[in-house]
Amino acid sequence: MKSFLVGALSSFLFASGALSADLYSAPPIEPVPSQIVEKRWKFVVAPYLIAPTIQGHTEIGRLPATELDVSPSNIFKNLKFGGMGHFEVLFDDRFGAVFDIAYMDLGDDRTFPAVGGSVNAGFKQLISELFFGYRFYRSERAWAEAYAGARVWYNQINVSASVPGNSFSTTLDEAWADPVIGLRGQVFLNDKWSLYGTGNIGGFDFGFASDFTWGVQGGVGYHFNDRVALQLHYKATAVNFDNDKSGIRNFQYDTITHGPLVGLAFSF
Repeated sequence: MKSFLVGALSSFLFASGALSADLYSAPPIEPVPSQIVEKRWKFVVAPYLIAPTIQGHTEIGRLPATELDVSPSNIFKNLKFGGMGHFEVLFDDRFGAVFDIAYMDLGDDRTFPAVGGSVNAGFKQLISELFFGYRFYRSERAWAEAYAGARVWYNQINVSASVPGNSFSTTLDEAWADPVIGLRGQVFLNDKWSLYGTGNIGGFDFGFASDFTWGVQGGVGYHFNDRVALQLHYKATAVNFDNDKSGIRNFQYDTITHGPLVGLAFSF
């Protein structure tokens, strides 16, 4: 009997403990108020298209100096391939980097100089820019940035000339890098429209650089939302370069490339 009571009591205590464990629940966790975390990194990807006019003069090999006034229609008629894009990264709304690239392959074209004969020329050009900037002014509706970096040029010219007293064929590959300093900024007129502008100078005949280069770009932006914007700008880039060589290796390039630009900017 005693054994039975002990066993029954033990079973009751075990069951009571198990029931207590089943009924126990941890105290409710207080919800943590949501916090808005501002993004420290911001990125912009902006493919664009420019309808360029090239004006100035050039001297290639032993050919006489040639005045340039190439219209967008002539460029697009001879264009074999082209690509343009603009990329930005911004940290903490202060420190940024900009990379811009523009490439065109104009293929071969024949011209007939005033001195007689003919010249076949093919032209490839790559202009890339890498700038590092600091936004020294910021407000809800505007910002301004100082930047410095380099503009790198690459030109390849294939020339086959047959003119009175001078016939030759050559391929020139010329590349140089220009140190550049500049300012840029943006003002938001309202939630949809903004104004943008940038200007820079460089070259300064520093090392293997051009004698001088400058660039300006400005226009309006239409913002569909916080992530997508349409850019309607005008852009001009100028350079005065001389490779200080003679004979068929001579290359001088003093031009302004300018024209309207349209692009789409994607921010994330």
